[in-house]
Order: sequence, then C-alpha cells, then structure tokens
Amino acid sequence: MELNIDHVRKAYLFVKSYAYHENLNLFLKQRVAEFETSHTELDEVFESILEVVDQKIPCNHKYFKGLLKSINYHLLPKLVERNEDKPSQNTGLFISNVRDSEQYQVSKVNYFINAPVEIHIIEMLWCLFVGPALEKGMSKDSYGNRMHSSALNFSKDSDLSGQEVFKRYIDQYNQWRDQALEVATEISKNGDDVALLSLDLKSYFYHVDLDFENIESEIENHYSDNAQLTEFALKLNLVLEAIYSRYQQVIAPRIKQTHIKCKDKKCLPIGMASASIIANWYLSEFDFSIGDDVRPAYYGRYVDDIIMVFKRPKFDVENPIPSFVDHYLRSVLTATGDNAEYVISVADNTLPMQQDKLILQFFDKEHSRAGLEVFKKELDERSSAFKFLPSDHIDKELDRFAYDVLYDGSANKLRSIVGLAENETELAKYLSSHITAHRLCKLNNRDVVLPQLKQFFKGQNALQFFRLWEKLYQYSVITRNYGFASFFYQYVEAEINKIIGIMPNSRKGSDQFTQKLNEDLNLYNQIALAITIGLLDIKAFPSHIDILFIEDENVFHGTKPELNKLVSYASDLHSFSWQFRCSNLIRYHLVAWPLANYSLEESDLTSESDFTNNENIALDENKIAFSPRFIHFDEWQIFHLGKHLATENDLNSWLAETIDAYKNRFFGNELPVDFTSEVADTGGIVKSSLLVSDKDSKDQINLAIANLRVNEEDISSAVRRDRQPNLSFKRQEDLYSILNSALYEKADLLVMPEVAIPVSWLPFMVSFSRRHQIGLVFGLEHWVSNGVAYNLIIEALPFRVSGKYKSCVMTARVKNHYAPAELELLEAVRLKPGNLVLKQNACYHKVSWRGLSFATYNCFELSDITHRVLFKSQIDLLFACVWNKDTNYYQHILESAVRDLHCYTVQANTSQYGGSCVLRPTKTESKTMLYVKGGDNSCVLTTKLDIKGLRDFQYKSKPGSKDYFKHLPPGYDSDSVLIR
Repeated sequence: MELNIDHVRKAYLFVKSYAYHENLNLFLKQRVAEFETSHTELDEVFESILEVVDQKIPCNHKYFKGLLKSINYHLLPKLVERNEDKPSQNTGLFISNVRDSEQYQVSKVNYFINAPVEIHIIEMLWCLFVGPALEKGMSKDSYGNRMHSSALNFSKDSDLSGQEVFKRYIDQYNQWRDQALEVATEISKNGDDVALLSLDLKSYFYHVDLDFENIESEIENHYSDNAQLTEFALKLNLVLEAIYSRYQQVIAPRIKQTHIKCKDKKCLPIGMASASIIANWYLSEFDFSIGDDVRPAYYGRYVDDIIMVFKRPKFDVENPIPSFVDHYLRSVLTATGDNAEYVISVADNTLPMQQDKLILQFFDKEHSRAGLEVFKKELDERSSAFKFLPSDHIDKELDRFAYDVLYDGSANKLRSIVGLAENETELAKYLSSHITAHRLCKLNNRDVVLPQLKQFFKGQNALQFFRLWEKLYQYSVITRNYGFASFFYQYVEAEINKIIGIMPNSRKGSDQFTQKLNEDLNLYNQIALAITIGLLDIKAFPSHIDILFIEDENVFHGTKPELNKLVSYASDLHSFSWQFRCSNLIRYHLVAWPLANYSLEESDLTSESDFTNNENIALDENKIAFSPRFIHFDEWQIFHLGKHLATENDLNSWLAETIDAYKNRFFGNELPVDFTSEVADTGGIVKSSLLVSDKDSKDQINLAIANLRVNEEDISSAVRRDRQPNLSFKRQEDLYSILNSALYEKADLLVMPEVAIPVSWLPFMVSFSRRHQIGLVFGLEHWVSNGVAYNLIIEALPFRVSGKYKSCVMTARVKNHYAPAELELLEAVRLKPGNLVLKQNACYHKVSWRGLSFATYNCFELSDITHRVLFKSQIDLLFACVWNKDTNYYQHILESAVRDLHCYTVQANTSQYGGSCVLRPTKTESKTMLYVKGGDNSCVLTTKLDIKGLRDFQYKSKPGSKDYFKHLPPGYDSDSVLIR
C-alpha cells in the first residue's frame, strides 16, 4: 500500500472527530484546538508524520523520538472525600447535607494520557489499519466502543465521507442493556425461573497486561492476502507499542502508589482510541468462552460491565453467589484467597472483579415478577426520555432530580433513611433540559435555578462532579448570566486549593502528586469555561508582537463586564477560547443558527440575529475542510436561506443551488434529491418538482394535524421592531407537546398552521425532522429582512442516504398572495410584502417523497382558482396551511378542491377559528375523515391515508360499482398515476 498525505490528513480528521465527541477528556479537545490553530501549514506537519511512518523502522526516526519525549499524563479525581464523613466507631449513623470542608482528600484517581496531537494521529493510523484486524475476531456480544463502518473501511477506501471512529455510545449501550431485560422478561413470562448476573471488572484499563506480539498474529491473519498492508500494519503496531511503553514509563512512579497491584502491568492509556479497541479485543477469548462453555440465555459486555441472563438457574439458597458461580462460571471465574475475590484469567494475567458490583438477581416463577417488570418499565421510560423532547424538568426543583434517597427498611419511616446519594445522570439531564429551554426561549426563572445550583455545587460536590462544570458554564452563557460563570469559576479554584492529599495515608512524594492533581483540575476548569465562552463575541487572539502593546484591552466585543474582569486579554483563558472557536471544537448544539460557527464572524454564536439577515457572511473553507463532524444538508440550506432573502433572490434558485453545491462538495450522486423547474402554460407561473428518492415508500401514510393556537398578537410581535417575537416557555411547551404526540402516534408527516413557528426556531424544527425521520409542513412567522416581510411555508422532508445515514431536505416558498389583513398589518409598520419584492413569478412546487406526491398552499393562495389546480392529476395530497377566520369560505374551497383534483385535501388552521380537516374524494357522508375546532390544549389528531387505494382507483378508466372513491373529474389524466 502506498500511504500518502491524504491518508494522514484524514487520520487527523478522525482524531479531531474523536476529540469532538469525547465529553470527559477535555484535555484532548484543548490539545487538538491548540494544534490546529498554532500551525499555519498543517500539511507540513502531516508530511513529517508521513515521513515517520514511511520509514522502515519508524521508532528510530528523530522526529518520532522527540514526540515520545513529550508524552506525559493528566490526573483527575475519581473519589473526593471529607474527613467529616468518615464513619465513627459504634456511635450510630450521622447524616448531613453539608458538603463543604476546610480540607479534602482524593482517595482514587484516573490517569489520562497527555500526548502531542502528532502522536494521536500516528495512533489513529493504527486504529484505521490494525483496528479492523482486531474487530474481525471480536464477539458480537461485545457492545462498547465498536468501530464505525467509516473507520473499518478506511484501509479499503480512504475517500469515504465519514470520520467517526466508534458507533454511537447511547445506541450501543441501550442495545446491550435492553436486550438483557427483554430476554429475562420473556423467560419469566413463559413461566420459568430467571436470574440476572451483573459483573464489573475493577480498574480494567490499569489491570490489562498487554503483549503486542499477540496483536501481530491478528494482523497477519487479517491481511493474509496482502503482503504490503501486512507489513505496514505490523510497522504501525511497533510504533504504537513504543508509544504505550513510553507512557507506562512516565506513570510508573505514580501507579505503584495509586494502583499498587497494577505497578508491573503494561496497562492501557485512557484517552486514546486505540486503547478502547484493544480493551475490547483483550477480552474476546473470555467472550467466546462464555458462549461456548457457560451458554447463558443472554450474554453481553459493555467494555468492563457484564450482564448474563440464566433460565432455570441452579444455586444453593444458603450460599447463593458462590454456589451459582461455582455451578455456571467455574471455567471462567476463579476465586482467589484475597477476600475470596473473583478474577478472570487472560493468558498469564488476572483481572479482578469488583465485589460490591457482583450482583445476582433471582426471580422465582412461583412469586411476583413485579420487580423485573418495574425495572424494565423504568428503563423504557428513561430511554424514551432521550427520544422525546424534555419538558418535565423546567418547572420542578433541582433537588427532585439531583438526589436519590437511600433506605434500609420501609420507605415510609424516617429512621429507614441511611443516606442521600447524588444522582449525576439525572442532574446532567436537568441541566441539559434547562439549557435547551433557554436556548429556544426567554424564560424568567433563572433566579430559581441559579440559587439551587449554588447550593448543590458546594464543597465536595463541586469537586466530585467536575464533569458537570462545563454544563454550568453553558447554562450561565445561554441565560446571559455571566456573573454566575465568573463566580463559579473562582469558587472552584478556591475549592481545588483545599485538596491536601491524594491518598488516605501520607506517602513519599504526595505533595508533588497533590500539586499535579490541583494543576490538572485547574486546567480542566479553564478548559470547561473556555470552550463555552468561545461561543460568545470573542475578539481574535493577538499575535506575539501585538501582545507587547496591549493596554487593558477587553476580550469581548459586547458588554460583558463580569467576563472581561475574569478573562484577561491574551491570557490562557482567552487563548483557549479563541482556539476552540477557530478549530470549531465548541459545542455546536448551542450555536443558534446552523453553520454560523463555520464563518469567520466574531459575533455571538448563541444569538441568531447576526446571521439570519446578513448577506455578507460567508463560510470559511478551512473550517469546512477540517470540520470535526458531518455537515447536514438542512444546515447548509438554512445558512444560505437568510443570505438569499437578504439579496432578494427567488427561492427556486436557492433550492437548486444548495442541492447542487452540497452534492458537489459532500455527496456526489449519493444525495437522492433532485429539483427541476418549468414555466406553466398559463399565467407564467413557475411549476417545480422536488424528488426525494427515498426507498422508504409507503402504501399508507399516517398523517398528523396539529391542533394549535396561533395568537394574533404573536403574528404582530414578529413583524414589529418595537417588540420581540413570542419565545415564551409556554409556547415552547405547546410545541413540545405536539411534536412528542406526533412521535408517540408514529406519524409519518405532521402538518401545522400558517405562521405557527418563530423564525429562530426553524433550525430546531428541521433538526427534529431529521433526527426523528418525521416529515413536517408548517408556516413560519414573517421573516423580516431589509424592510421586507417574507411569509414562508416550510416543508422538512427527512430521508436516509444509502439507507443508513439520516438526512433532510427543506423547502421554503414565499406566499404568492398575501391576504388583505396581512397587507394592512405590514403597511402599518412600513414593511413590504415579500411576494412583491422577490425577483420571480408566482411559484409552486410538488414534492415526491416516500412514495407520496403532494403540493402545499399557503392560506390566501387557495382563493386563486388558477393556482390551486396547477397539479391536477399529479398529486395524491394537497396541504393547506392557513391562519384564517373565514372558515366557511375555506371549507367550500377545500370541498371543491377534493373533487376537482381528486386527491386527499388537508387543512391546518389555528385552533381558535378551527376548520382543520382531512377530506377524501368519496361520497359526502364519508368525505370528512377528520374535523376539529377549539380546545385549550395543544395536541395532534391522526388519520391514515390510503395512497395505494387512491392510485389503484385513479388508474382505472371506468370505476366499478363497489369502488370507494368518487368518479374522476373530467380531464383527469389516469396515466399520470404511472409517473407517481
């Protein structure tokens, strides 16, 4: 194989993507951000790396030896303790909610490799060329850190667009856990006893004793038909061994203090992708032996967590766990003399189990299985919490989610409480819900949340939950409460300085060890703040020459006195923030407008105002080339939509140009979207067609209509410069309710009224459509740009590329006929209607998506008889998104359209006026499938549309007496059904 600079460049993109998706190891993110921004010519670095791996013996290369010398480690606490919490002897149980102290001790720590990014690139090449050889021999029962197809296929095709190393954590984890419960529940339901055994390896990465020679045989087997790839992979294996050996030398003096039993082992470095691959492969023999020798009803391993399910288990009730292990696991688990600790043997190495996490759950068929059912139901609810939009955290106290009460006995008795345990997962979800809510809305309850956060993150909690520091800073920035970020940053600094020891007992060198931990925690705090404030309107980091002439310069363009006092110009915080901004390693889900962070603007990325109407904003080609994540088609479209409106260009050209540009840049012919336009025979109307060639074609469509109140004052507020759009939580809550209901009802397509969604929520809506693969049709509040008010109808049409990768195409069309009352509203505030300003004739389009053909009309357009019959014989469905008081008039139009066009006809109107309905071309008594008006609560109503049945009927020249649908209207082209 001939390695070239493109391979190295792509390997760097894998490293960057790995760092981007990593949520705990912020050190790696910062190293990558610094690497990318400190090199003016990255290709020069890539050439140096290429020179190393091209050498016959890369480990002897001078450049590589220099990189090895730079390898170090970072320390982070695993358990922070207070002396006050140590149990007293025979004096009862003392429980307190006090968490702060004058001093803290850290009794457990984790090491993270601190290596130059060049080392990570070389190591990533090992992942891409050697990783597949290890993956090939792994058991399907191993779920954690499994390699993504884009990484597995790299050595075959280095031009693949993907750059993810591993499959998504949440998908793999849920699959591992849920399958165990499903198997156990099924066994129990069938009337058999069932047992679940949970095992957890102790400090697994530290107990691994790796022999790289064993990996060599895997390489030779995998590349047996390609001598060139075998030689290259073996060379990379020697290079990785040198990296690991250097790391083990660096941490050796400390490991014998913190992980005594691992001091002589060749452990795995936390913070390297290769270590995760090796960790899976290392236990492959154990995985297969479980399947061959133990044969449980289910076995699954997620890195170092193991679950097994047994049907009709056998054990001694007097001594359940030892007898159970002896009966089933004698061949794979051994009890040592050291506190009867169980260990796994891999070659000559032993891996200990965590005794307190060895749990056997038995469910007797003669007794209630409620425990199993309740646990499964709770996990199902937790899983659905990730699927549905969160709303239950907003109006509840933090303490409801942050703590678990620990009982010993009845939960109804106060004396049964034996403690409180902080629930980090629920706390993280609570913070995420509030961040999301504030990201979309203007809430007034920040004074309720911040005092609770201050109370919870005190003392020991502030240090123990360092993973959540970044979320606190995110909340502060999104709510514009910069004073809290400043306060918390300095508070954490003060608490870190109170750590006086690493181990419970003083040891040689503990002072230096404590200093190292303090330095790394302070660095972690810096990074957590910097990655968040990098979202703000931060000024460019000065050159070395400019630094000499700085006199009290502010860091931010806007008025942020609290942060300007905290972040000094040209300080590390300023430097880190700018590095994250320039390298695009900031949290993209906090960016208010899609791809705004891919521009060179120094604006506040948490506000969309600088990006929706600025025709001069351009995407930075370098940021696109080195994007740490995949850029979605709908993001590309939304970014360019605002520019198009600002230049008053027609939206047909916007749709055509974005499709062509995106295809050329990212997908080639793989993007299954095509758009064509033509001028109709009458009136010069532009008729267009959008074809989405998704293989997910359906004979029936489950359609949902939103019963939603769109207030007149909200429409007015959206166009007035003296007011703000209604972005209240109540409005967001109503929207969440509708979207969640559509998901719950498994709707294929949801239609909403005209002007139903604020402009700033457009990215959220389209992203929702893509993520959940549900089609959306809705009206956008007037988009005001340069004194012009555009009334847009939006279609979000999700699909999958190559049948796997979620994507979405968005259409946006300006209303061709503004209603009289609408024109009066705009004229009163000196705005022009968009239909008179855009350089275009009247435009309409039909969509072919998932086997369905439809056209969408925006309210007053329906009153034009010429316009509404444009797609006669060409569509199965007509949508009407309206905001109209004259429901009788529109009802007559719809009843005419359903017969004249012979298609399903759907109207969504604001609930206070009603008339939302679904009509079909049948007899009068069965024509109305759905009709709704009124109601205070926002909800959806669903109905199924028989597309296949309609088309079967329309193709026949002469309907039979038993046919369900009405006769075709004169002039209907039955052969057009073939095109559909």
